Amino acid sequence: MQLLSAEQQQARLLQAEERRQVRELQIDHRRQVYQQFLADAHAVTHDGDRLGDMIMRSRYEPIGDIDAAATDVDAAVRAAGGSAHKVQLEGPEAVAQLADEVMVCLSQLPPTFRTLRRWREDGSRSAPGEETPVDSWFQGQSRLNEAIDAFVAAARSAMGDLLRVTGPER
Repeated sequence: MQLLSAEQQQARLLQAEERRQVRELQIDHRRQVYQQFLADAHAVTHDGDRLGDMIMRSRYEPIGDIDAAATDVDAAVRAAGGSAHKVQLEGPEAVAQLADEVMVCLSQLPPTFRTLRRWREDGSRSAPGEETPVDSWFQGQSRLNEAIDAFVAAARSAMGDLLRVTGPER
């Protein structure tokens, strides 16, 4: 009877260890997915900042190839979109929704840059109180930063939830 009880106890311990290892792999995978998404979003913002700076300076000084910079931003947005799909698969729902919000902001950058560029090239001036493409660009940047901050907070919370679930089995 003692031998049977010891074998059952050993089997339960092995099952608990297996569950713990699987859970740690899930946590690591989710962390990597979130980190990749943030890295890809950062690449868009970095390229976007560079492009925005080039456009702003374009009326006052010669600058590099704006079209190449715009192509970089488009490619970075597509890469972030691929990472966002992985976040949607990993979840949870709140984190996936915030990744979608980040993507909405990121995907608005290329058209905003094109509008800003045309506006700067035309030498357009807006009427007092009228929103300019420059205003739109800065507002878009602000919304993007807020969306990324919200995503980070939700991702941390989701990771914390996973770690709390794993805690007692350690």
